[in-house]
Amino acid sequence: MKLAGPAALVATLLLCACDVTKGKDELANSPQEMSRILEACSNGTHIDPQECSNAKSVENSRNLEQSLGR
Repeated sequence: MKLAGPAALVATLLLCACDVTKGKDELANSPQEMSRILEACSNGTHIDPQECSNAKSVENSRNLEQSLGR
């Protein structure tokens, strides 16, 4: 039974690794998901800094397009 601890740790790590970082295209096509991620990033509860960066980049692009009247 000494293997139960390491086995549980490996299983946990494998399950956590299945969550793939959302790219800019995916976030641009899912405004609700992007808003949720931006909110979590701003309050410090989102754990993927690349996803925060991607969401902020999409938001900045949208804001720029709106300011240019596109």
